[in-house]
Amino acid sequence: MSADRAATILARFQSAHNALVGKLRELPPESAEKRPASEAWSAAQIGFHVATTNEWIASVLEGSTPMAAPAPAGFSESFNPKSLPPKIKTFTSLEPPAVVSAEVALERLRASGYHLSKAIASLNAARGAGHCVTLPFGTLSLFELADFTTAHVLRHINQIERTHHP
Repeated sequence: MSADRAATILARFQSAHNALVGKLRELPPESAEKRPASEAWSAAQIGFHVATTNEWIASVLEGSTPMAAPAPAGFSESFNPKSLPPKIKTFTSLEPPAVVSAEVALERLRASGYHLSKAIASLNAARGAGHCVTLPFGTLSLFELADFTTAHVLRHINQIERTHHP
């Protein structure tokens, strides 16, 4: 079952990730790099943020960032990405730089998508369901964290569509 679960999560992530790369690639560079408002990120910054988040999550899933701990007694998965508030305060390290080119964002997205895909594919039942991370919005199993990536990418695709298309 865990191999199927990891494969299902991986398929959803790759579909969303490819859609985001496509959206960013469709935009002319000047449009992708323009901030729609002073407080808003450009499409390239959004892509860079997603890439940085992908890289961080991949490192947690594979264990090179040692945040995962054995699930506490009685833990049951209950995370629902749809219950997240519209604006989540991210870790400062996941914020994009003030200026990002579309080319740099796309390259980071491609590399991070590959890295995260490998990390998701490597999850087994013992690690995926038996280890958790605690984040500002809840405690998630590693399977739930991997599944969060799809919701995160889709959220940012919607942000690009709302703010960067006439």
